[in-house]
Amino acid sequence: MVKNTKAQAAFEYLTTYGWAILTALIVVGALSYFGFLNPSNLLPNKCDFGKQLECVEYRIQSSNGVVSLMLRNNFGKDIDLTYVEGVEETAASWEPNPLTIPEGQTEEFNITLGNFPAPGEKKEVSFIITFERSGGGYQAHNLSGMVFVTVQ
Repeated sequence: MVKNTKAQAAFEYLTTYGWAILTALIVVGALSYFGFLNPSNLLPNKCDFGKQLECVEYRIQSSNGVVSLMLRNNFGKDIDLTYVEGVEETAASWEPNPLTIPEGQTEEFNITLGNFPAPGEKKEVSFIITFERSGGGYQAHNLSGMVFVTVQ
């Protein structure tokens, strides 16, 4: 008789903890399903092409797949952006082409992506920008950077 009582106590103990663990798993699953545990939602928006080509404003539009960048030229000389290439994404086109950015000034240009991201999600797009000093006859340089922002 004593043996059955001990077994029943152990069974009730394990059952209670089992229900508690099952409840915790359901809560974590629901939080994950609805996006509350998505780490990219917790990260801030970011645009980085280095200090010499500084991002002033940036956004990604879901309606037309356009990445809008406003860049400030901190090189100390006028530069011409001659080519923009998407690293993972297909950069279909960009305007204006080529783009001249005077020393210390900002210019905005748009890059059309090959696919349209969903609004509200965080999207990272990496680019390689080819530029040269204005005036012609100068060597071209590559600058890589990225935009990580909530799609509008």
